Amino acid sequence: MAKRTEYKKIILNLVKNAGRLALDIVAPNAFKFVSTFPKNKRKKLKYYINQKAEQLVAEGFLEIVEENDTQFLQLTKKGGEKLLYYQITTTKKPGRWDGKWRVVIFDVWEKTRVKRNLLREEIKNFGFIQLQRSVWIYPYECGQFIELLKTDLSFGKNIRYMVVESLDFDENLKRRFKLSG
Repeated sequence: MAKRTEYKKIILNLVKNAGRLALDIVAPNAFKFVSTFPKNKRKKLKYYINQKAEQLVAEGFLEIVEENDTQFLQLTKKGGEKLLYYQITTTKKPGRWDGKWRVVIFDVWEKTRVKRNLLREEIKNFGFIQLQRSVWIYPYECGQFIELLKTDLSFGKNIRYMVVESLDFDENLKRRFKLSG
């Protein structure tokens, strides 16, 4: 079965591509992958998908609009940003390194520890390696991802993004990222 975030991503994509989606369509027959599930699991899947759609509404990623006595799911601005986040974080790394390092530094107050820890977790999951306490490094273009994090976590100028052309003692980093050059 797909991961939980996969269902959210699928539902958001479906609503985005449809423009908006009638609520009675948010059922397994709206998803092509359902036929791969055993028949005895499909009923649970319908419940699970509907539950995820309700959760996306509660989280503000989708909204319910009514027109001509029919309710529709519609993507919110926040939902569009989340979908963009999913797309950016699942994009494959480019095959060839351009020789430049992407460095993220941040200075986040202790009172926003929860958001700071979330930031660390996100950049670590994206593939960054910690260079120093609040300094993280990555070899590929990721400016869009960092801008999304700044916006999503409301950090603004507390997160700085740099593209570094030369870095001394980077042999260990090249080995860790499996780079040549």
